Amino acid sequence: MDSIILARPFASSSLSLPINSYIYCIKAVGRSLAAISTDDSLRLFDAVTLQVSTDRVFGNAHTGVVCLEDAGIGVESVVTAGRDGYVRCWDLRSGKKTVELRDERSSPFLSLAIAPGGTAVAAGTELTHAQATVQIWDLRSPHSTLARYVECHNDDVTEVQPFDYKNPPRVLNLDSKLCYHPSRASSLLSGSTDGLVNLYDTTIADEDDSLIEVFNHEASIHHAGFLTDADIYALSHDEQLSIYRLTTPDEEEASNDEPYPIVYGDMRPRLSCEYIVNIATDAGTAIIAAGSHSTSALDLIPLHHTVGWQMDMSRAIRLLAAHDGEIIRTVYIDGQSSTIYTGGEDGVVNAWRPDDTANSSAHFGPTRTKRKRDSLTDEKRRKPY
Repeated sequence: MDSIILARPFASSSLSLPINSYIYCIKAVGRSLAAISTDDSLRLFDAVTLQVSTDRVFGNAHTGVVCLEDAGIGVESVVTAGRDGYVRCWDLRSGKKTVELRDERSSPFLSLAIAPGGTAVAAGTELTHAQATVQIWDLRSPHSTLARYVECHNDDVTEVQPFDYKNPPRVLNLDSKLCYHPSRASSLLSGSTDGLVNLYDTTIADEDDSLIEVFNHEASIHHAGFLTDADIYALSHDEQLSIYRLTTPDEEEASNDEPYPIVYGDMRPRLSCEYIVNIATDAGTAIIAAGSHSTSALDLIPLHHTVGWQMDMSRAIRLLAAHDGEIIRTVYIDGQSSTIYTGGEDGVVNAWRPDDTANSSAHFGPTRTKRKRDSLTDEKRRKPY
């Protein structure tokens, strides 16, 4: 990566967290940022100075908070989920909890998604009493469950995430879980440690009939989501990446120029990294966030959809001396301000800008140059570590 652009931190903050805290997730909320961490707090902080006001700290948001999403309603509201079996909606302006939802079996939640427009919330649970569940509520009428899927996964539901390509975001976020289809808000994607990625039609009441399509990644799912209307990615806990194409209901609209699935295999030797944080998506472009704790570096590598999906090493951005070698848990990219936010197991949030700020936004956008397809490997699967 000879032409790699370097990014340097211009602000850093511990968010006044207790010592030995981890930062799990960073999200944009209005003009501010929000974070959850291992002290079970929800904190709102300034996007420029990274400073936290004491009246913007919500302690004990959950007993074991694990998920954070923007509520998607255009105001300072977020939704959280925790291992205590609750999903909670928060109005950050008033500092009040506005909605509280609960799993009827009190199963710990591991994943969370908000439908485009903030009309519905989906949450996935840990395997409890031989059952892993995906539950969906209508936030306009939260007292009853819209749907409850209990048979489609036989292990922890680790992945569900919302995304809306009709209104492409100005930011890229790498912490999404359960996943709504970009243009069909009734279609929901889920991933599990059972290795399956499922697509549901949430308008169908019967669970068996609601299951539209299943992909077997053959490895425990860490993250999964939509790259385009037709293509999805699956990333395992042992960093195995594949891209799959949906065959229904729009198979006739999808191009068959490339064979699917595209199996990249273990991304660590491919990218000379030690772990993958996640993959961000934005209007036909994906950004792979690849970390190396031994070198304290994080690389942001565009994955473009030209002929197939191509990793463009010539447009990568590298964050040096990132979090003193601790694992980076979350990455948030604001393309409008060319700012990259990271949070990790050192309990610190850093804000970065590339040296080439004039051209950095181009590194998050699609390239118009067609390239030959990468040779793909189908390396032997490993068990998750």
